[in-house]
Amino acid sequence: MATAWLQKRLAALESFQEGEDVLEPTLKSPKREDPYSGYEVADTLRQFVSKGLLTDIDLSGTTPEEEIGDVGVANLTAVLLGKVANLTRLSLRRVGLGAAGFREVGRLLRQCPTLEVLDLSYNTAGVDGLRGNFCEALDDARCLKVLELRGCGLRDEGLEPLCDVLERFDEALRPVVSVQQLSLSTNHLTAAAARRMARMLATNLKLEELDISDNELREEGGEHLAGGLNANKGRLQRLNISHNLLRVDGARPLLERFMTTDSSLRMQIRRLPGTKHGFVLDGMVVTGLEFMGWVEQHNNRNRSEAVFAGDRIVEVSGKTTPEDMLLELTVGEVLDVTLLRDGVCMKHLDICYNLLGKKGTQELHTLAGITRKGNMIGNQLRFDGGTRITLLNAY
Repeated sequence: MATAWLQKRLAALESFQEGEDVLEPTLKSPKREDPYSGYEVADTLRQFVSKGLLTDIDLSGTTPEEEIGDVGVANLTAVLLGKVANLTRLSLRRVGLGAAGFREVGRLLRQCPTLEVLDLSYNTAGVDGLRGNFCEALDDARCLKVLELRGCGLRDEGLEPLCDVLERFDEALRPVVSVQQLSLSTNHLTAAAARRMARMLATNLKLEELDISDNELREEGGEHLAGGLNANKGRLQRLNISHNLLRVDGARPLLERFMTTDSSLRMQIRRLPGTKHGFVLDGMVVTGLEFMGWVEQHNNRNRSEAVFAGDRIVEVSGKTTPEDMLLELTVGEVLDVTLLRDGVCMKHLDICYNLLGKKGTQELHTLAGITRKGNMIGNQLRFDGGTRITLLNAY
């Protein structure tokens, strides 16, 4: 049984002394391809585990016999506390965790300041598993880049606390969570979850890849997400929304957003006479912001429309030539500024298996072909020399 195996390894880990030779700082579950599985457990641990040097834990299971369950992860947490300061990867995929197990993982997360990859897929978090300990611990996991939560039974309600923490900022207006890749496929999510994710995407500055395939977002969900992507301004690079019953009405706005290669933003500044506008400019390109200036104050209030270095001013209160725009920025008290964020756009969109039908697929092909002159390669529409790809089919 997996629990018996885990107890043996944990007992060996508890008694392990510092100063032992370390060959590989990894703790893995026993599988036939594991070269250590035939050795005495304690001897194996002495070869590749050391206090404070454990960097990779993979206890993922493939059968019920390999599930450690909530009790197993509680034992794991109790033994590993204080010994995982350098842990970078934790995989507890399909190990029979319930909501209590997710809370235990939250306890462990607080001890893992260097954790970069966390995979808890195919466990049963349900609607309560991410609440409390787990999402509170994400506040401290500033190095976490990859979060895998496939098939965790979250449903719409269970997604709420995760979205809350993903859109949170600290006092210095820096994102609290640095997750760049998030997998939420097969979680029974509906249009309500899409609406919530759209609000999160509007302000999230870090997320680059999102997998929400195999859910039930439908047409309304596709429309919500397209709105969130518009507000996201191209920060999200890859979106997998296949198998979501989008049909043409849900897929069309997503493809239209994908076809947009530049993002525009507008801001209005009402400044006191004699004060500066707050931009640091090289020509009309923003290179920085004045500390506590009008632009920085705008950013504090409007995160989805926040201005960053590299943005380019294209219009100021109706003026479009560089000379007129600079003059308006210098003397105008009410400034209506439009900026472009050049080339910041999605690179990969998967909208396959969304019941588009032959007619709907042709409509989207035409939309893409007219707008960007895409070339069809299999079920791929490739753009910009193949650096940007949309996947779609009629099914």
